[in-house]
Amino acid sequence: MMLVCPLCNSVGKNFKTIPGPLNRRYYQCSRCRLIFVQPESLPSAIEEKERYTEHENDPDSPGYIAFLNRAVHPALSWLKPGMKGLDYGSGPCPALSGVLQKEGIKCFNYDPLFGPPLANGPFDFIFATETFEHFHDPRAETERISRLLKPGGILIVMTLFYNLSQGLDNWFYARDRTHVMFYDLPVFEYICQKWNFELLWHDGERVIVLRKRIEKQNNLLPACERI
Repeated sequence: MMLVCPLCNSVGKNFKTIPGPLNRRYYQCSRCRLIFVQPESLPSAIEEKERYTEHENDPDSPGYIAFLNRAVHPALSWLKPGMKGLDYGSGPCPALSGVLQKEGIKCFNYDPLFGPPLANGPFDFIFATETFEHFHDPRAETERISRLLKPGGILIVMTLFYNLSQGLDNWFYARDRTHVMFYDLPVFEYICQKWNFELLWHDGERVIVLRKRIEKQNNLLPACERI
């Protein structure tokens, strides 16, 4: 079966094999720079759900709230009360929406495994904290997120960037079997180019803030201004 990049759809000889843990094959796409595991290693929904319930994501845990604030605090520069947002992949114990509520900002929860179902968009902002690394089809998921965002909407992603100079073999992030896609800044630069986002901010480690560009509607200009 021909290998296809799950983000940019590259095929053929565009992949470099990367050594990694858990007896899985890892590939890096030369076009978009995504690192992904072989399709045969993708966990089932049951395996994913069992693993997620092991996470200690208690909404009352000061440590977990501090972790989420690594994404929330920088994002507040672009958020304000009255906006409508979404936590895309809120998990079994949603917490981020509560953090935002204290800032006067409403955020709906959504998780494909634990619920609730997806609220009606579009949204002014979307958080995806510790979610992108779980996507089996990051192209489809990114396309969906882009459609859910209003033009000018903010996307805040938290996922630990890979560092190939240190390798993947002993990287704890790759040792979680439900982590199957790995990103760094060039991958998000590809995402910006493909889905018309602009990069607003990143911490160089795991949090990045993007804004969906507002496309010019030239066809709506008065006839005298059309050339």
